[in-house]
Amino acid sequence: MRAAILSLLFFIAPAGNAQQIHKCVKGREVSYQSAPCDARQSLVKQWDAVPEPEPSAVELGHHQAKRRQEKTKSAQFGRAANERRTHSGSRAGKKSPINAADKRCNAAKARREAKLISVGLKRTFDLLRKLDDAVYEACKQ
Repeated sequence: MRAAILSLLFFIAPAGNAQQIHKCVKGREVSYQSAPCDARQSLVKQWDAVPEPEPSAVELGHHQAKRRQEKTKSAQFGRAANERRTHSGSRAGKKSPINAADKRCNAAKARREAKLISVGLKRTFDLLRKLDDAVYEACKQ
């Protein structure tokens, strides 16, 4: 009895992941939907959509390692660019206002990047807007 129930569940479970997509047209309006087309719409195309599988722990680890490498490379590039700016063309004992503005801008970008990394994929439009506005205010000249 258990084997019959398990085999039934085994065959039912994969069907829950697949969906059908219907491309429906009504005049010039085109819609893509999971339900069949209405009587007023004509079916142009229909296909099965299978969602992508969830990434494995190994793939997530590789992705995070790659993001850390890219972040360190961009930070190193930013420091090298700032060093070039401060050493070339600066007057002895005086800080350039352009250099101070660049530091403010880079600091705002670093804060935005750190916040996005800490939030992960749970970011909202409002958060992105707030972070981008802060970078815009720091970087405008």
